[in-house]
Amino acid sequence: MKILIHRGANQIGGCITEIQSAAGTRILIDLGHNLPGESETLDKFDDPSNLSALLEGVSAVIYTHNHGDHLGFFDRVPADVPQYIGEMSREVMCNILDESLNKAIRAKRKPLIEEFVNKAVKIKSFCTYASGRPFSVGDISITPYFVSHSAADSHMLLIECDGKRVLHTGDLREHGFLGKGLEKTLKKHVGQVDVLITEGTMLSRDDGHTKTESEIQADMSALMAQYRNVFVLCSSTNFDRLAGLHKANARFRSRPFVCDVYQNEQFKTLTKYSGQHSDLYVIDDAAVMSLRKVNLHKRMVEKGFTMVVRDNPTFRKWIAYLTLMLDPSQTVLVYSQYKGYLEQQERLQEFVRMFGCRVEYVHTSGHATRKTLAKICTLTNPTTAIIPIHKDAEADFLTLDIPKDLKARIVDGFCCKDGVEMELS
Repeated sequence: MKILIHRGANQIGGCITEIQSAAGTRILIDLGHNLPGESETLDKFDDPSNLSALLEGVSAVIYTHNHGDHLGFFDRVPADVPQYIGEMSREVMCNILDESLNKAIRAKRKPLIEEFVNKAVKIKSFCTYASGRPFSVGDISITPYFVSHSAADSHMLLIECDGKRVLHTGDLREHGFLGKGLEKTLKKHVGQVDVLITEGTMLSRDDGHTKTESEIQADMSALMAQYRNVFVLCSSTNFDRLAGLHKANARFRSRPFVCDVYQNEQFKTLTKYSGQHSDLYVIDDAAVMSLRKVNLHKRMVEKGFTMVVRDNPTFRKWIAYLTLMLDPSQTVLVYSQYKGYLEQQERLQEFVRMFGCRVEYVHTSGHATRKTLAKICTLTNPTTAIIPIHKDAEADFLTLDIPKDLKARIVDGFCCKDGVEMELS
């Protein structure tokens, strides 16, 4: 067996892992584009020749979840190479592309219209997998298991071939609403593996207590008790955050929970798939904002509201209109995503200033803490190797609180052991 980390060993995002069986079956786990601000200004795989060389002879591409730093190049994969993702993730991506296509149509930008139509066709052609149900690509068996992450429908992947068991964690955490299931899954369904490939995003960021999504929900509720008018700037696909926000708002029965058409489509997807497992994820009463809805505006001004916002021309019009009618002392903007985006993007800073009110930072990571990373290493107790990915270059797995024998199995370059050839490029 060969394991090649094409990217991710020394950067967060842009993840690409290749696994090849002795018989020659080659799969890629994730095919991500670099995050903005990563070491390469231009992603090397933006060069078609580099991407074609990577994809030549690949049997399948399997995605752990739908974030762009994990599936950014999906539309460039040849049609004869099957691509796999969770069913809900596929629908979330369809919603995103429908929104992008509608914007391109309104702007009459033909090249973008063609691009988004082609991407939508590609996404709809994806094969889907389900948690706990193995599927095969050639002589490689893959079993996905659900994990909690800021992207719903995220999975770790158990890869089995050539008599070896390899666990690829994808992105995951324990402090999400469903994170408590991680330990049970590892103990009951995964057990000991030969090779562990694990994310390490928080290794260089974990400076103490990491808030749970339940604590974030309580913080949101406290702000709603303090302010009548609550704007929240967060990802429209961070469903744990949105579900907690919706639940907190429900305590104030007269206040509408306001969104736009695109966000409401994502809420419908969340309700369709996750709502059947927990009523926390049922969001079927959102008020869809429109400048024409005079009665909604009146209700918002009289009763207060919680409104999920995002930076685009439509929301800028709404904010400019709404803030004229609101008391700034009774209004707050909650910034609920990675603080680095706000520090790095001038346009986002300008959008935040538009609200003319107090700004509160309420957020928690979508990634595993040091404690959780140590638990994953210990519970899977890899016999051959631990391969860290999705981490900063300076992040060191040797600083984890794990036994010495496990630290000795951490791979940071080329290694051939127990019939497994491993390389981190």
